[in-house]
Amino acid sequence: MDNKKTKVAISWSGGKDGCLALYRTLKNEHEVVCLVSMVSEKHERNHAHGLRLEIVKQQAKALGIPLVLVNSGDDYEHALIQALTELKQDKGVEEIVFGSLYAEDDRKWNEEVTLRAGLKPSFPVWVSEGESSQLLKEFITLGFSAVICRASDKIFDHSWAGRMLDQEFYKDIHHMKSCCVMGEAGEYHTFVLDGPIFSKKVHIVQSGVVLNSGLWSLDIEDCRLVEKKDGIELINRL
Repeated sequence: MDNKKTKVAISWSGGKDGCLALYRTLKNEHEVVCLVSMVSEKHERNHAHGLRLEIVKQQAKALGIPLVLVNSGDDYEHALIQALTELKQDKGVEEIVFGSLYAEDDRKWNEEVTLRAGLKPSFPVWVSEGESSQLLKEFITLGFSAVICRASDKIFDHSWAGRMLDQEFYKDIHHMKSCCVMGEAGEYHTFVLDGPIFSKKVHIVQSGVVLNSGLWSLDIEDCRLVEKKDGIELINRL
């Protein structure tokens, strides 16, 4: 019997959707070769959530998975296709995993880009819009810890930036009008700090809330990694 594991890469923003997709991928016993994050080297932040690159690197270290940063340059699509093609050639990656939920246009674009790179696209957290509430509940129940790093000022006030995804958040988000509870239309974004697949916790040391381009953003300036061993937390600085 051939027990060879499928080699996969995870499209990575640092948020809950990709993290849950990673969790399910590991449960399916695939070999996760790396996390792939599209970034702007000029601004030293990732595109999806505007996180400082050093913060995303520390998160990957907490997960114990190599992180590949892809500079978009002047052509985001071309840069991604080239990066995926190289991962196939150099690392033997066969599949790219996305955290898309139910947005058909988003899925179509991801599929087209992946196929052009000669890889297979995978969508382990794909659900119907009506199932998004259950997906959020699953994320919280599994023991993941995440913070709101971006929130639309058309829906939320500044106090939502920095909120944790917990049972209180779950209750409150269901009372917000014209808002997907998972933020699939960009209503809010998250940064995952801990969970069952993390070998260490990410502890935010310094941050501030700023309003930028219609988004209340939690600018995480510094973080520490916390060892998870026998219930004792040992803090390591960057």
